[in-house]
This record gives sequence, structure tokens and C-alpha cells, in this order.
Amino acid sequence: MVDIKLLVCFALLAIECGLAREDGLVRTPPMGWLSWTRYGCETDCKRYPKGCINEDLYKAQADAMAAGGYKELGYNYVNIDDCWSEMERDAQHRLVPHKQRFPNGMKALADYVHSKGLKLGIYGDVGPKTCAGYPSQNGVNGSNYFSIDAKTFAEWGIDSFKFDGCNEDPHHFDDLYPKMGKALNESGGHPDIKINYQAIADTCHVFRNYGDVAQNWGSIESIINYYGDNNDLFTKYNGPGHFFDPDMVVVGDYGMSHEQSRTHMAMWAMFSAPLYMSNDLRDISPEDKKVLQNKAIIAVNQDKNGFMAKRIQRKDSEQVWTKRVEPQVNGQWSYAVVYFDTNGIGEKHYMSQKVKTLIPEAKPDTEYVVHDLYLDEGKEILSTLKAADNLELLVKTGGSCRMVKLVPK
Repeated sequence: MVDIKLLVCFALLAIECGLAREDGLVRTPPMGWLSWTRYGCETDCKRYPKGCINEDLYKAQADAMAAGGYKELGYNYVNIDDCWSEMERDAQHRLVPHKQRFPNGMKALADYVHSKGLKLGIYGDVGPKTCAGYPSQNGVNGSNYFSIDAKTFAEWGIDSFKFDGCNEDPHHFDDLYPKMGKALNESGGHPDIKINYQAIADTCHVFRNYGDVAQNWGSIESIINYYGDNNDLFTKYNGPGHFFDPDMVVVGDYGMSHEQSRTHMAMWAMFSAPLYMSNDLRDISPEDKKVLQNKAIIAVNQDKNGFMAKRIQRKDSEQVWTKRVEPQVNGQWSYAVVYFDTNGIGEKHYMSQKVKTLIPEAKPDTEYVVHDLYLDEGKEILSTLKAADNLELLVKTGGSCRMVKLVPK
């Protein structure tokens, strides 16, 4: 039994959104920016003019993505989260963007984001109210607005829909999520619930099944461990068109060291997870920007096969993860490998695994070139190893990592 905290579904629209595994969309994990972890439901625009949920925030982040080199690397979604609407629907039962905070409306905002070569996402909920108490798709007293909202989003030019799971009995998820997926197609967690991941993978392009990420290492570590503890189950349902979502990338926020941010980015790449940044791209350090824009690590994330990494070892504070990736050479796969250590005490030290353990199918005579993905973005060659050799890397403590790629010669 998996301990499901909640479920969040993303459906990516291309004018019309179909069922996740049959529409040819989202063959690699989506990338972009999402407001929630950094900005939450801040609606006081007078007191917090740069941090409230309004159209200026999303325009500013779109500007930063387009001008800061993010778009060229694949970050192309600007995603609105909760608290964007009025508290009541209009006379035609349509959702209404908050009139003071989105005075030009969602169609104008979508047009602006599109003019930057980016896409706009929006938020809803499967329950009678959103997490913050705003109107949702399921409505109250048995009403639902799946069809009318799907048509509204299409008219506005929305490209992505985040469908949250607040305020609803998780027993109803298997019924309600497919209903919204069907409506989009026609538009032009809980400890005691066993989730039908096959049904969800057939409905959602991206699905989250754990609590909200926070701006600290403890949150990141708990998510990594959750994915490790349920690794055998999750790997069955992760792949092109349907990806697990461990939640947003919070590199550039307030609560982590630079080393921990590197591990965060490395592991989300290993998971084949969506890379939805939740930070302020207008004010980010060069060091954090370099982590987010590491081409070699993004390539691991965007590998066309969409494998989820496997945890090879968890011993005390140390973990070892591997992921099968391109290129294939003479029928043999390359592998990305992450070593990390969460110990809060002690100096950096060597971690070691036999190549044959990391790559079970490694042939005795095959040579693997070891590229360090955090040194000159994968161009730094550390060594050449065979199956019987050990991959030994010097790892710092405190949540630090080493990430390499083994490429067969």
C-alpha cells in the first residue's frame, strides 16, 4: 500500500487535450515555471506588488524566461496556480479572472505569454472548492463545470491545466479525473486509498501523489526517499506521455544551500520529472541560474525514453541512483549515476560502487567513459572504466551529490 498524500494532475493542451497516453503529447517531461511554492496565495498587491498573484507577476516571469536563456533550454510553460479567479462564477456559470488582479483577462495574458514564444497554464480542482477556497470544476451540491470550464480555457488560449485534489474524498479520484480529461478532450493523497496508477496515466500527462514541496532540504529529502521507497511501483507507470511529478523545482529560493540545490536538480532529472521552477527569475543568483540551466543535466531529464531512475543503494545517509539514458553505443545503454550523502556531520569522503552493480548488463570488455555532469556540463572526463572496476567519487556531506554519466565506447 502506497501512502498517498494527495493527487495533482496536469493535462497539457494543444488547442484540444486528449487522454495522456493516446494523444502524442508530452513525450518528455514538461519544463517551465509555476507560482505556488514561491508566491502561494498572496493577494495583497498593494503591500506586496512584486509578489502577489496578478497578471504582472506572470508577465514578468515570462519576460525573464524569454530574455534569460531559459526558453531555449526547453522551459516554456508559465503556470498560474490557485487564487486567480473571483470567488463566484458569472451569470453564465463561467469562471471569472479576478477583476483587480487580472484586469485585462486571461485571453490577453495568454496572448502576451504566447508573444514571448511561451505557453500559459492555469489551475483548477477536483473538489467542491480549490485548496484556497476558490471556485472549482466539481462545484457544490453535485454540480460540475467540467465541460464549461474546458471550453472557457480553450477560448482563452490556455495550454496546460493543473487539476488539484483538495477538498474531495480520494475514493472519487478514479472517477472525477477521467471526467475532466474527457471534457478537455471535447473542448476543441491519502493513506487508506490504493491509487489506480494505470487509470491516472491514461488520463493525465503529469501526476503528483505527495505533499507540496517546501523551500527547504528536509522537504526535498523526504520526496526523494518517498520515490525511493516506492521505486518498483512508480517505475512501471512513468514514461513518455505520463510522468510522475515530485513537485516544483525550488532552486533559487530561500531554504537550501547551493550544494543541496544541485542535488535537488540532479534528482529531478533522474526521476524524469517535470522541471517546473517556482522562484523569482527576476532576482536569481548566477550560481542558481547555472544549476537550472545545466544543459547536460537537462538532457538527462529530457531523455526521449523517459525512464525513472532506480535506487541501487540506501545505506545510512548515503544513496546511489542510476538511470538508463541515450546514447546507445553498439546496442549498449549509457547510464546517469548520482551519489549523494545527507549526513549532517563529517568531511567529504569517497563513495564507491562496482560498475557491474550500476549497470547490470555491462559486458566485461566494454569501456565506459565517465563524464562529470557538474563539471563543464558533462565535457569533463574523469576516467574510463570496465564492468569489474569501481566508480569511486568524492562526495561532500550535508545533502551534496556527484552526478556523472557513463557512456560506452
